[in-house]
Amino acid sequence: MSRLVRTFVLRSDQHAQGLWAFLKANWRAFADRGVPLAITVTEHKSKRSIEQNKRYWALLNELAAAAWVGGRQFNAEAWHEYFKRKFIGYEELPGGETAGISSTTLDVGEFSAYMERIEAHASTELGVEFDHVPTH
Repeated sequence: MSRLVRTFVLRSDQHAQGLWAFLKANWRAFADRGVPLAITVTEHKSKRSIEQNKRYWALLNELAAAAWVGGRQFNAEAWHEYFKRKFIGYEELPGGETAGISSTTLDVGEFSAYMERIEAHASTELGVEFDHVPTH
């Protein structure tokens, strides 16, 4: 049996009624099975937009084509991993390895700031200017 995960974003009375209908139809069955539902309420943050994602990968591809470090160039995936670790952080994996924290954890505003940091770093540390990256 899969684990239940449902997200309700309450933007209107209809959305709130949908949440209430779901709870009325299901809470008792779960409680009777010894797996009561837990409800967490938090502000909704939109994840990065499709436009932001396109711009991000255009930025990384342009960087990969223009940047040289230690006499070498690196592909967009390498830059993606590098900047995740540098600006978002990293987590330790079994065996002591590390991986960058996913950029999908950032909301729209945080992702915009992340891209600005990448552009600033590329300019000041790598001498790369982005003239052709779409702004949307």
